[in-house]
Amino acid sequence: MLLHVYWAVGGTWGLPLLAKHDKSAVQAVNWVVSAIMVFGALFVLALKRRTGGRMRAWVLLVPIWTAAVVCISHALYGFFTKALYLSGRHGAVDFPVVPGVGAAEAAEANHLSAVQDLLVFEPCFLVQGVVLALAAWQFIRTGDGRRRWWTSLVVGVLVIDVFGALLSLAGMRFAVS
Repeated sequence: MLLHVYWAVGGTWGLPLLAKHDKSAVQAVNWVVSAIMVFGALFVLALKRRTGGRMRAWVLLVPIWTAAVVCISHALYGFFTKALYLSGRHGAVDFPVVPGVGAAEAAEANHLSAVQDLLVFEPCFLVQGVVLALAAWQFIRTGDGRRRWWTSLVVGVLVIDVFGALLSLAGMRFAVS
């Protein structure tokens, strides 16, 4: 969350080229993301406190499952597409054209962004997703429940990443890098 707060207050390290040219939108989005992350942390903390009959387990597990699947999917898809980009398949990542920026400057900025994603951001997404999945797994008491948890996570990640790959093959995008 600290990185999102850094971007929300105007920091630019690690931002892709387009984001550096649209600072007000980036700041607004990062304030929202920071708030969502704080709210998500409350769900994780709630796992530690047994709620007894007051709250159903699924009320805590569904948002955590969603966040874990999204984070792990983001990381795996990002590792794959950024590696393709850096190997010369530039169509694997949709870096938007920034008006007024020359091709050489854009190519250099996009290369740096892909490297930063591979070395910093995608590992962070992977760690965050795995930690969320493990926190919920620890909350689940039965062996059968834990097996269903991992199976549902794997299926969720596969569905999202296959969907993303199919969209990419069709020349469409579901996220901006």
